[in-house]
This record gives sequence, structure tokens and C-alpha cells, in this order.
Amino acid sequence: MASSPIHRRVGVVGSIMVLAIMAGLVALIGRVVQLQVRPASRIAARIDSQHSRVSLTARRGVIFDRHGRVLAASRMAKLLFVDPQLIEDPNTFSENLAYRLGDDPAMIEQKVSRRWDRRWAPIDRYLNQERIEKLKGSSWRAVGVQDWSTRDYPNGHRAGQLIGFVGRDHHGLEGLELILEKELTGSAGRIRYVRDAGGRPLWISDNDYSPPVNGKGIRTTIDLTIQSLAEQALERSCREFRARSGQLIVLDARAGDILAMANYPFFDPNQRSLSRPAVRRNRSVTDAFEPGSIFKPFVWSSAVEVQVGRPGEMIDCTEAGYYVSPQGRRLRDTRGHGKVSLAEVLVKSSNIGMAIIGQRMGAADLHDAVRAFGFGDVTHCELPGESRGIVHPLRQWNHYSVTSVPMGQEISATPIQLVRAFTVFANHGQMVQPRIRLPNQDIDVAPTLKPVISESTALLCQEVLRRVVTEGTGSRANSDQYLIFGKTGTAQIADRKSGGYLKDQYVASFLCGAPFEQPRIVVGCFIHRPLKSLGYYGGTVAAPAARRVVEQTLAYLGVPPVRSETREDAQLAHHEIRSTE
Repeated sequence: MASSPIHRRVGVVGSIMVLAIMAGLVALIGRVVQLQVRPASRIAARIDSQHSRVSLTARRGVIFDRHGRVLAASRMAKLLFVDPQLIEDPNTFSENLAYRLGDDPAMIEQKVSRRWDRRWAPIDRYLNQERIEKLKGSSWRAVGVQDWSTRDYPNGHRAGQLIGFVGRDHHGLEGLELILEKELTGSAGRIRYVRDAGGRPLWISDNDYSPPVNGKGIRTTIDLTIQSLAEQALERSCREFRARSGQLIVLDARAGDILAMANYPFFDPNQRSLSRPAVRRNRSVTDAFEPGSIFKPFVWSSAVEVQVGRPGEMIDCTEAGYYVSPQGRRLRDTRGHGKVSLAEVLVKSSNIGMAIIGQRMGAADLHDAVRAFGFGDVTHCELPGESRGIVHPLRQWNHYSVTSVPMGQEISATPIQLVRAFTVFANHGQMVQPRIRLPNQDIDVAPTLKPVISESTALLCQEVLRRVVTEGTGSRANSDQYLIFGKTGTAQIADRKSGGYLKDQYVASFLCGAPFEQPRIVVGCFIHRPLKSLGYYGGTVAAPAARRVVEQTLAYLGVPPVRSETREDAQLAHHEIRSTE
């Protein structure tokens, strides 16, 4: 049946309408694509005004001690702030806000007035829930609360200078916080969403969100318990002898792990605004000083190593304790020792005997020995601000140098350098590199060892250093629990302005290792400027503190105390060595 003209007309009109609708849809889709891909600048500005971008802060990583105890961590806190530009009644605002919070109006007025020309004045950076409740119901447009990330140090001043601190921007400024900045920081995320005219979020596209990646947690070599023991012993000694400052380091003799690094006066990173920069400095790595007699074992062992002397050889240190070198330099001992064996030169800490040893070695061998023990170079322990100390080039040495250096003068070293060097006598002649972070548990990382002297020379020097404790200047470090070997030092402080030395100003030091049979730890204690009238010798001021730390640390590590018969056998062995010298 043929269609009527009306039906044909309806069909044509319908087709035209369908085509028009399809064309409109195509045009609409094209417009949407054009707006998405390349909108006009005027429209792009309008589109951007309907988007909000929010940066998602990554949480800073946690710093742990070797057993997973927290040394530094971040948390979210509430901050109360004021927008001075929105204050409606400046005359009464501070008083009203203070009344509600229970604060001092003058304090609030001062904080606001300092930022009167800005839009943000912090009032309370650690707003607790009780104060938040007090603000509820208030209609102040000028008052706001915001979240912010803060860094906490839960152990107060424990290892404060070592850990360091972060700034307001949460970036590390000192200590571990600085050197671990890259691993701790992580990376921020972002979110971008479309909002309506009322500012309400509408939707988020898949590619408009990237989550933050928090910083890594870092496990250090520090043992918080040993750190506490070191700080307690150091503080006790500094207070007893009214010293200005002190350092005490405990090093694992086998692995090089820094188990404790104490600096006195202490520094609490939670209260850094109340401290002076000098207190915040980690003097264990930044400050070098003339070491004095604790330097003698390094030269003594090197002399034995190059065979310029034998332990049983007799050295004339003079009955008067007074000596003039072939070049006319005059040297003194605290008392006359007469003729003593080469071993007893170290036991009695004779300056004259060490000067004679230095002359025998000569400048070149002596300089090589000092450098071989790592002096004049950083330890590469990663801690910031580490000093190289001072070891003058060989061309600057003269006849004074070969008699001064064996006594620990004319050079300077940091506490960490001295402790590192002493590991040679606890590690069969090899020096271990100190480290502050533990290696990945999944990777077997061997300690870094550097041969310095032969094993036989190291064991011989260890025997003599044991005698320093049992019969020499280190007797106050002698323990009835563990056999300790070590060396005392009492060094005058150099006058950097006028030359020479400061009157009655000393550094009292003690370096030691224990237990004698199989050394586990090396300890260095350095007390700066003790009051002379109370005591200033290393054996009096520093040795007892080091002994306490050795005893407590080894007990904590599970090292059994030495049996009485073992102590008697050890003493007999020392007397046999003396009889064969």
C-alpha cells in the first residue's frame, strides 16, 4: 500500500530532526573536548576558579634506636591562629580571647601586634582538646584552628645533639635529622577537585589524586639504654668537678656501631628555642683538641711496629725527671722515673721516654704513624660538621714536632677520632670505621676494617695498657667485675689567641677497652676544663666515669663478670711479662 503524502512528510521531518539532534550532540561533544583540551583563556580562568588544589603532606619518617625505640617522630597537632585583618574590635579582642582561654591578655596582644599587617598570627601551636572546647560557640571570624605536623623527641635530652632537630618547615637542621633528610622527608601528595559556585566539592577525576608517600623509618646504631648510662656517668663527673663540658662515646669494638654519644651540657630538641647554638653542637665530632697523653699508645705501638724499640729495653728517663734533647729542647716529667723499660714508659706515661721514642722514629715515620691511625682525616661516620682535626704536613715538622707529637701535642683530634683509633688495640691491629645507622637486616654488611699494626703488636700494647690500669695512672678505672685496659690523659688547653697554653685549663681524658680477653666495647671520656682545685688529672676525673659505663654496659649486654681466679691468672701473666722485659 502506497504511503500517503502526510506520512512521507512526517518521515522527512522526523529524519531532519534526528539529523539535527545528532549534529547538535556532535557539536556539543566537540565543544566539551575543545573546552577540555584547549579552552579560551577567558574560559580557562573561569574553569580554574572552580577547581581547588590541596597539597597532602607526607609524614616525616621515624628515627629509631637499634632496638626500635623511638628517638624522633612526627604527629599532627592543632594550632590556634588569629587573622588580624578580620578583628572587629581591636580594643577588646585580646582581653576577650584571653578570658575564654584563661591566658594572659598581654601575651595575646603581643603576638597579634607583631603580625598586625599580616593575615596569620599563631597564638598556641599545641592546642589541646580542653582549650578547643573553650572556643566552641565563639563567633570570632578572626580566630581559626588548623592542623599541622610537629616533631616530637620523646626522650628529652637523651642524645639531643646527636639526633638534632627540624625547622618550622619540617626540614632537618642539625644532627641525624639533617643527614637523613632525604630518606626521612618522603614526597607530598595532591588532590584536585571541582567545586560548585557555593564552594562545595563536586567530583574528583582519577588523575587528580596522588597519595603522599611517607618518609622512611631509620634504625640507628644508638642503644637508648647505653646512651642513658653514658649521659648519667658524664653528668656526674662534670658536676662533681665543675667542668664546663664533656663527651663520652661508647663504640662497638667489632662492628664500629656507635652505641652512645653523650655531650654535656645536654640539649633537649623539644626546647631548642631555649638553648644556645654552642650547646646544640655535637662536640664529639665537631671539636678538636690537643689530646695529651691518651695519644701515647698510638706512637708507642708504632715504634714497636717499626722496631725502633723493644718492650724490655731500658730507657733513661732521668732520676730528676728533666731532659734536654740534642736540639736543646727541655722536657719534664711530673716526677723522676730513672731507667725504665720501654713498656713502663707507657705505663708511667713518661713524657721524656716518649720524646726519646719520637726522636728514634724520626719525623717521616712518626708522621706516617699518626696518619695511619686516621688522624687528620674524618671518620666518615656520616654525622654533620665532623672536623678533620689538625695534623700538620710533614714539611712543617721540625725537631720540636718529633718530641711534641708523641706526647699528644702539636696536633688536635676529635673524640670520635680518638675512640676510633683505640679500636686498633681491641681489634687485633685493625681499625674499624664508626657508623651511626644499622645496615639493612636483609643484607649482610661486614664492618669496614683497616689494618694499622700487626696483631702481635696490638696484643702487646693491649697488655701494657692493662698495666696502666692495674699499676699506672689509670688505677681508678680498675674494676672488680671486668678487666679493663686503657690510657689516661691530662692535656693543657691551647690558647688560640696568644699562643701557648691557658693557665690552669685542662682536658681530662680516658680511653679504654673491655673486656680484656675479648674486647666488646671501646669507651672514650673527655672532661673539659674541670676546676683544678677539685681535680684535673684524667685518672681522677675521667677514668671513674668510663669504668662505670664499662661495667654497666657490659652487664647490660650480657657479658659475664670475670671470675676471681681469672683475675689472679691475668695478674700473674702481667708479672711474668714484666720479669722477661
